[in-house]
Amino acid sequence: MLPERIGRYEILRVLGKGAMGLVYLARDPHIERELALKTIRFDQTSEGSFNPQEAKARFLKEAKIAGRLQHPHIVTVFDVGEDVGLLYLAMEYVPGGSFSQRLADPGSLSLFDRVRIVAEVAEALGHAHERGVLHRDVKPANILLTPHLDAKVTDFGIGKLLTGDSDLTSTGQMVGSPAYMSPEQIKGDKLDARTDIFSLGVVLYQAITLRKPFPADTLTTLVYQILHEEPPDPAAIRADLPPEYSPIVRRCLAKRREDRYSTASEVAAELRAALGEAPVARTSGVDGSRFAAGRQPPPAAEPPTVATPAIDPESPTITTGRRMGEAARQAEEEAAKRAGTGAAASKKGPGLPKSLLLGGGVALLALVAVVLGLRGRSRGPAGTAEGPSPAATAEPAAAAPSAVPATASAPPTTAFPAAAAETPVGTVTPSPATKTTPKAKPTPPAVPTAPPRAAVAPTVAPTAVPKTATPTPRADFTYFVKRLVKLNVSPIQARVFLDGRYIGISDDWDGAGGGALLYFAQEGPRRLRFAYPGYRDLTVDLLVRSDASEDKVEVEPHMEKGPGDGPPGPAGQFRRPHYRTVGGVLFSVDPPDATVSVDGKEIGPASKWAGEELSLDGPAVHDIFLSAPGRETMALRVLAAQTAGEVRAVIKEKLKKLN
Repeated sequence: MLPERIGRYEILRVLGKGAMGLVYLARDPHIERELALKTIRFDQTSEGSFNPQEAKARFLKEAKIAGRLQHPHIVTVFDVGEDVGLLYLAMEYVPGGSFSQRLADPGSLSLFDRVRIVAEVAEALGHAHERGVLHRDVKPANILLTPHLDAKVTDFGIGKLLTGDSDLTSTGQMVGSPAYMSPEQIKGDKLDARTDIFSLGVVLYQAITLRKPFPADTLTTLVYQILHEEPPDPAAIRADLPPEYSPIVRRCLAKRREDRYSTASEVAAELRAALGEAPVARTSGVDGSRFAAGRQPPPAAEPPTVATPAIDPESPTITTGRRMGEAARQAEEEAAKRAGTGAAASKKGPGLPKSLLLGGGVALLALVAVVLGLRGRSRGPAGTAEGPSPAATAEPAAAAPSAVPATASAPPTTAFPAAAAETPVGTVTPSPATKTTPKAKPTPPAVPTAPPRAAVAPTVAPTAVPKTATPTPRADFTYFVKRLVKLNVSPIQARVFLDGRYIGISDDWDGAGGGALLYFAQEGPRRLRFAYPGYRDLTVDLLVRSDASEDKVEVEPHMEKGPGDGPPGPAGQFRRPHYRTVGGVLFSVDPPDATVSVDGKEIGPASKWAGEELSLDGPAVHDIFLSAPGRETMALRVLAAQTAGEVRAVIKEKLKKLN
């Protein structure tokens, strides 16, 4: 019977069923959020050598490992707990089905999307490896997809901490799915991040060719192929495949781990480059080809579906004891026969460790088959939420190295704005009711570095920005977003240029402490550039789309030490804005005849703008100076943005008399 609650979670329906537990669609009543609740019961009688304590330790280990990982392409674990002998793991509900389901339906994803998904998985693995976590079971079934086709890697339950972990895997046992195992995983050698890269290479091969690199019909043959045979060149299977993919696959699937990529992040960067993209820090289901200007290769039909080999692509998740040992022995005998040395010579071949030939893996088989078996049934059919992406119905034809497929709905031109003339903060205009044109002075005052509102003599003009700067040809990161962007770039004093125009520092746009968020009402590509003395420029492309999966993204890379590439922006250190406004400003200043200067331009006495609203354009932080004879000059920073929260700012200040 369906329980009403497990812990505090309200149970809605069953998503999947296994031998020892269920996965439910549940609801958290505290925050009214639907989630997946993965359960295992340890108080039931089990056959064989199953050890409930070891199984419980593994389940808790999954929660421990998953808790380390916070990444947009890793399934988020919210909570872990126990309720009357039932352990549960509350995690993000991903309703779009698995990558394996989509690969079984060749027409549901374009080649571009399939490669992009693998790149997202590589980015997720890079994040995990940096935090000392191996996955050890990378395969399409463990890659879930959102309705917008974002990748979400799941089931780190058999992952192993690279450091500080008491290994629960017994001698003679192997963890993983045979079709996706690395050679060192089969041999029982010590593993590192490169074993996940090999498995990722198998997934990539399958994604671009729609068949496996090792299409064995028996376990013995499969083991032999992984250890000794090179898979066919993907380009030989698909003549329309861009040439960039074959070298990436070949390096991922190198038999010697020393010949593979050293990090998964390298794989992601190579795939992004092959797609003609910068590394993507946040993704959505938007077809990236929509943003590729002038790249419109004709669509090509998918090749015929390759027959599924006799061995189950996803099973067994765990292979232990006599079955794998016998397969390994037979594979070695087959290798010896192919080498012409006979069965006797096989004992002297590149054999597997004795531990692999021993039995004794029933306990691990029982647990992980359940944990991962649950996952296999936990998701509905592919595309049940929204169905396949309309952009995924056609396959791109062969393309040049930088070519990216385009859809019919692509805008006429989508090149990122060129920063032909990076300038300081933008224009200041009176409200529509006034026709007064402020008179500019040649030497405007500079922003002081003293505490807020401290008196300072305006002696230095703002840094002039050359008009010959050109944007970085390719961004360091790309973000898909609907409307809002939060900046959390380090260092926080980094100067920010939006489409070539200086708008303040990173700290001004974090949405806290007087700052605000960047808001984009119109769709289209935007470019951010961050500059700071002693650091290399950081360039970020924003793809603003109404169909992006995330309404708000946080841009949070760290700038790297090195020489800058473009104009550095104004000098000095800046404090938080003193005032915020959506755009309008009124002045209530003592003395009323104090002169107001905005961004280096004198706009008249404060009394003029006491009842007449001054309009400041945004998003930008404007430098305002108040000065009067016999009074100390006051410097203010005023932020103008749609997210400022105040329709207009009233600047109430009193200038101190000079001693």
